[in-house]
Amino acid sequence: IILSRILVHTLLIMKTFFAILLALIACLSAEAFTTSTNALPAVQASSSALQMTVLTYKGKKKDFKAGSPLKNAVASLGVKPKYSCKNGDCASCQIMLAGRMTKPCVAKVPPEPTLKSLKEKGLEIKG
Repeated sequence: IILSRILVHTLLIMKTFFAILLALIACLSAEAFTTSTNALPAVQASSSALQMTVLTYKGKKKDFKAGSPLKNAVASLGVKPKYSCKNGDCASCQIMLAGRMTKPCVAKVPPEPTLKSLKEKGLEIKG
C-alpha cells in the first residue's frame, strides 16, 4: 500500500512538471512568432534621404517609408487581413512578413534590409 501511494505521488509530480514544461514551451514559441515594434532595429532618419523599404506581394512591389503604419502599406499592396480587435490582442490579422508572423494592425514598416538581394527583391508578404 505504501509503495502504491509513493508511485501515485511520483506520477502526480511528473504530470505537474510536464504540464509546466509544455506551458513554458508554448510561451517561448509564441514569442518567437510574435513581432513587436521593439524587436525591429531602430530607424535612424537622415536629413538627406528618407529610409524606404520595398515590400512585395504577388509580384507587386512598392516603396514604403520605414516606420509608417504597416496596415496602410499592406492595404495599398492589395493584402486584406481580417481585423477584429485592431489593437494586436487577437492576432486575427497576422500576416507573414519576411518570414516572420506580424500583426499589421499595430506593426510598423520595418527598416530597409542590409542584404543587397533583399533590397532588390523587397520583403515578401504572404497574406
